[in-house]
Amino acid sequence: MQSAAFIAFIINFAGYPGFIRKYPRVPNGCECQQKDPKKVYRYHGEAFVQTRGPLSNCTLADVEMRPGVVMLSTTNLGFMDVTLNMLESIKRIGVCVNTTIIAEDQKCYRYLSKRAKADPAVHVVLTNSGESTSKEILRTQRRQYYALFNKRQKYVLELLEQGYEVLFSDADTFWFRDPFPYFKGDFDLSMIDSRSPYPLRTDKSNHCAGFVYFKPTNVSLQFVKAWIKAMADNEKSGKLVADQGVMNFLLNTDQPVHVNIQPLDTNIFPWGPKFYTLLKRKANYSTVVMHAASIRGHAAKVEKFKSSNMWLVGNITVSEE
Repeated sequence: MQSAAFIAFIINFAGYPGFIRKYPRVPNGCECQQKDPKKVYRYHGEAFVQTRGPLSNCTLADVEMRPGVVMLSTTNLGFMDVTLNMLESIKRIGVCVNTTIIAEDQKCYRYLSKRAKADPAVHVVLTNSGESTSKEILRTQRRQYYALFNKRQKYVLELLEQGYEVLFSDADTFWFRDPFPYFKGDFDLSMIDSRSPYPLRTDKSNHCAGFVYFKPTNVSLQFVKAWIKAMADNEKSGKLVADQGVMNFLLNTDQPVHVNIQPLDTNIFPWGPKFYTLLKRKANYSTVVMHAASIRGHAAKVEKFKSSNMWLVGNITVSEE
């Protein structure tokens, strides 16, 4: 079964306990690595069914091999196809992790919930902090755009306070290899820095808030709380500042505390333009995760993914509900 803390988190965001699906715990010693969507196994003479998730191709046993870790992402209907593309890339490389997708509108929630039904790895929950529009929110719509991005830190904090390690991933990422081996070691946060030469950190570092691994340390908790407060103070005073800008200001000034950051090599964790520059040069780097940051807008991101054979989900419409 999922831990009590994780179930509490899901109930908090789902808004009703009926959302929780109960799964039998797989006994130790079960050989459950086959790829059949549904398979009857025997353990000490007793039969039980292991079901592979439609979005993840993972069983509960697979997910439980990575305890204490949650992969978190948010989306709305305007970026739902991009989210499904990310999930498909994760599925194809065989990474199984407890995944929560927070839907920011009802249409997105209903569709993704059906797609993820009975998936042991992928949980879809509806935001409890105010729904957004179902349409793509453009960067020119600054107030709505920042409001959508500036709520994510509260989701992260919910999990950190329960002792989970959290990988927050924007939906516009594409996974080529398992990133989790890169999150070993003693640190508070791990992410890329697009300015400082890897692995150095300077006072002008520009860290990306769209792909971050958080460990539930006292420092991380202090920092995320300060990040949330700073954004709330900006909102009260009428300032429109993106979450990433606030994050970097706090990090570069050691507010409220110095954060130990484990940098990710941007040659193997590239942002959008760098990835396509390396691809054009045929640079010999084995990409782990590409984040389509700095490729502006839904249409441009999809076009770029298609240009490099990284669009895996075809055309998706709400009429498929």
